[in-house]
Amino acid sequence: MRRRTRGWIMPEADILSLLRLIDERVSSPKTEVRHRDTMIRLRDILEGDLRIYRSDELPKEPQPRSGEAA
Repeated sequence: MRRRTRGWIMPEADILSLLRLIDERVSSPKTEVRHRDTMIRLRDILEGDLRIYRSDELPKEPQPRSGEAA
């Protein structure tokens, strides 16, 4: 099955920062269950992106789209 990719790549430092924020919010008793579930899903996606990023399967810098000037 073909794997879909997004048209953007978040820098590693931003992913790590966002993961910390998500973990804080998920563990907060003030967070509603439906929001917690959504944040857990987002955390899974970001962790997967980070794993791929670190394994060099994604380019480190955003690539220009074909037809755009560099």
